[in-house]
Amino acid sequence: YILYDVNWGWLMRVLHFNGASFFFVFMYFHVFKGFFYGSYRMVLVWMVGVVMMLVFMGVGFMGYVLVNAQMSYWAAVVITSLMTVIPWFGVNLVYFIWGGYSVVSLTIKFFFVLHFLLPWFCVILIMLHLMFLHYTGSSSLLFCFGNCDKISFFPYYWLKDLLGVLVVIFLCMFSCFMPFILGDV
Repeated sequence: YILYDVNWGWLMRVLHFNGASFFFVFMYFHVFKGFFYGSYRMVLVWMVGVVMMLVFMGVGFMGYVLVNAQMSYWAAVVITSLMTVIPWFGVNLVYFIWGGYSVVSLTIKFFFVLHFLLPWFCVILIMLHLMFLHYTGSSSLLFCFGNCDKISFFPYYWLKDLLGVLVVIFLCMFSCFMPFILGDV
């Protein structure tokens, strides 16, 4: 739909799935940085981060399986089978979510709804992650504690912002010149 009926729809689609792919790359870098610096000792921050990562993976998986109907029906069958094996309430969960074991068009619409609603849940988890990080403190990689805002125009900040802008420009160029290199199209 978005490829043919929306102006510049191909660009929106390409930026969406390439941005999601790079988001996961940066998220894995963030997790490995947390392992390296021992941030896992801040239990509340780490647990919210783990839940956030699992929810992001669920959103990404639903976005991946919504590309065409055949893959979506296959994925719905797989997800139904996976939910069935959850002890004690797996079968009830399958009936609650889409009314039984038959995978129909309603299932695909439900995946679309979840793919658009779960990112808002992720925003709440990000706020919790930052709140617990503010509460427990962080392992400072700059080794400047408390008074780093008193240093006038510390070069780290503008270099960090410049690096972010360069990464965004690179990702946009990547998405425009080689749009399907990260996909299976």
